[in-house]
Amino acid sequence: MPSFEGKTSGEREIADSELFDLVVAADEEALSEGLSPKQRGLATVRKVLKKLGHAFVMTGSGMSPLGERVLAMHRSLYRGSDLAIGGIHGGIYMFRDVFARIYIPFGYGQMSVNPFQLTDLSETQLRWLASLPGDLAAFHDQFIDIFDFAGTMGRLGDYKMPPKEAQELFQLASFQLQAAAAALSVAFDFRGAIQSSLIGAELALKAGLAAQGVIEKERRKHWHDLASAAKAFSTASQAFDLDRVLRTVQRLPQYVENRYSPEQPDRMAVGHIVMGAQYIAGEVARQIGEFSIRSALTPPAQRVYPT
Repeated sequence: MPSFEGKTSGEREIADSELFDLVVAADEEALSEGLSPKQRGLATVRKVLKKLGHAFVMTGSGMSPLGERVLAMHRSLYRGSDLAIGGIHGGIYMFRDVFARIYIPFGYGQMSVNPFQLTDLSETQLRWLASLPGDLAAFHDQFIDIFDFAGTMGRLGDYKMPPKEAQELFQLASFQLQAAAAALSVAFDFRGAIQSSLIGAELALKAGLAAQGVIEKERRKHWHDLASAAKAFSTASQAFDLDRVLRTVQRLPQYVENRYSPEQPDRMAVGHIVMGAQYIAGEVARQIGEFSIRSALTPPAQRVYPT
């Protein structure tokens, strides 16, 4: 165990081993209260200091040395990813045949958005991508699709808030689209992304219909037919690019047929399926949110990239 020993002015010096036991017990208590790892850090500090009879200062320079020791020890119990604040939504971009994550962080007040800083491509891969105009434009398009979906669902900036029922369906679509992205980036078999991405696109279209006031009984009539749902949505949304959405749908497998078929698309085909679903979800969200980050981003051809 790493050493967290340190002298604390006005406090009983406590050994690491004793403090460690208190931290683990406090973390266990916070877990039983339903707090996530990222929420348990300060809760653990509060619980341990209370147990030891010390005052608790929430954060900043006022926190005691003992409190800092407790917090450092608690952080040592977890990985950085366990404690990360996370983001609103995420997706995937396929560069050649490599799957790169795109994530949309929480934003408060004014924020600068640089697509190259919101992906896990390496610096060398980013320079390579920047040297290929077609791939660079495709990356920007996917980033915009993912951001517009996140912006509408997360009520960022100038995006209009969807009605409650539509908001809930957008959230369900987000779960599925994130699952597809995760399957491509970390799963042993990437083909698991297909079903999630298709359901994500379906739920996004039905969220759009819900925002237009279409009742659940009528939405259910479209079943898993993305083209049918898209056509219905387009009747009340003139800016919706129905032709492009339908072309995208034609390239996607049928949900039920794919679910039971032993023959599955290859790696690159799966990447295009997931990106197609992300496009459909983004195109729906743009209509409901009545805004697109595209209007605020410097076009790829005009942006300066690392060389």
